Amino acid sequence: MGWLRSLPTSVRFAAMTGLAFLLLMILGGLVIFREFRTNLREAIDQQLVELATTEAMALEGVDARTAPNGDLLAELESESDNGLSPSDQEAQILASDGTVLQATQGLAGTGGLVTGGSLVRVAAGVPVFGDAVVEDEPLRFVGTAVADGSGRIVVVTTPITTLIEAERALLAVFVPVTLVGSAFAAFAGASISRRGLAPLARMAAEADAIGAYDLSQRLPVPARRDELGRLGSTLNRMLERLEAAVARERGFTAEASHELRTPLAILRAEVELARAAAAEPAVQEGLDSALGEIDRLTAVVQDLLLLARADAAPALDRRQIIDLGALASAAVQRFDTVAAARGVTLIASGTASVSGDAPAIERALANLLDNALRHTPSGGTVSILVEPGTRGAVIAVRDTGPGVETQALATLFDRYTRAASRPGSAGLGLSIVAAVAVSHGGGVRARNLPEGGLEITVELVGDGGSGESS
Repeated sequence: MGWLRSLPTSVRFAAMTGLAFLLLMILGGLVIFREFRTNLREAIDQQLVELATTEAMALEGVDARTAPNGDLLAELESESDNGLSPSDQEAQILASDGTVLQATQGLAGTGGLVTGGSLVRVAAGVPVFGDAVVEDEPLRFVGTAVADGSGRIVVVTTPITTLIEAERALLAVFVPVTLVGSAFAAFAGASISRRGLAPLARMAAEADAIGAYDLSQRLPVPARRDELGRLGSTLNRMLERLEAAVARERGFTAEASHELRTPLAILRAEVELARAAAAEPAVQEGLDSALGEIDRLTAVVQDLLLLARADAAPALDRRQIIDLGALASAAVQRFDTVAAARGVTLIASGTASVSGDAPAIERALANLLDNALRHTPSGGTVSILVEPGTRGAVIAVRDTGPGVETQALATLFDRYTRAASRPGSAGLGLSIVAAVAVSHGGGVRARNLPEGGLEITVELVGDGGSGESS
């Protein structure tokens, strides 16, 4: 039943509505058909009982084995107002064990119609009714005992073809009506459920549009005070609490990052002075390592501060016309030594310009190159392609590394998230890239290249102007 739970609520409600209607119609149909069938047979059964009783009385004291067949219906034919046609009537005389002693021509060669437990009931003086088919013709019969102590049973039959046809006609009408009614009930159930769940669908769409770092939006709450209204109000109160908590977190991150910049700058200056005064190579090597760690810590603090500013305002800083081709070339020169040390070829091509925040875009480019170089093996290539876009400019960074697991592509730009195949860093570099792209009205996407490696594309719109060649 797991597949049923996975279906949309409206589909499940429609299925349950249609099934409930179908079961109700089947139950009602069984009752109606049974009553219809019983009522049709009651009138015939009453007439058959009268005929069988008359015949049984006529046979009292008569030896059925010696009486001619014509005598079986002598009394029946004398009754002209019983509602049954004598030409359609047939009869049997049975022994107490159901053996046929005598039968009219229409039942010649046919076994006794009263069998099994019905023989006991007839012997007790209770008439027995039933349906039978003789030579493809449906018959209604009644069996009653001859009250002379012989244990004989008189069976009288009449055709009920008309009754069977009436029953079939009822089924022919009832079955299509049931199926059509069930389909209509399912359709009505689906329509009602969709209409009733429409506010929930709107709330789901609004909730899906609320970003993880922009909780200022609220869900549309229906005016009516029902379960959906209470759900919407509860979720909105939860969003208010989350917004307050995230605001406190952002404030703390921004304040802590800002406060850490000065101590780190002072610490670096002090270590540089100690490095200049140190004479022993081992001390100099240790101080060089400390300077590298200070630089890493400073970069993380700058990333945190940049993210805090991106959360606080749609624009990261003052905008200006930027030559992205020149910016990419400068980034390649900056990382050229690192690339050469790792045996990786670094290439920049293309040109475009956009109105934006130069330091922020430069930081995004640096993060992209650092990410690509760390995951490109020796002998590989990292390339930067800059080109005008439909709304601004596009920067694409490609590497020849191992790529990323398909399921990790959707969360690659989330904060503090790292793909299993690309470990390292604090998980902030690509989130910085995404924040810069969003602050410039664009976006970022990643895909695995068919030939191997990862491609990250950054779209920059700037102030809404289109890209232009430099």
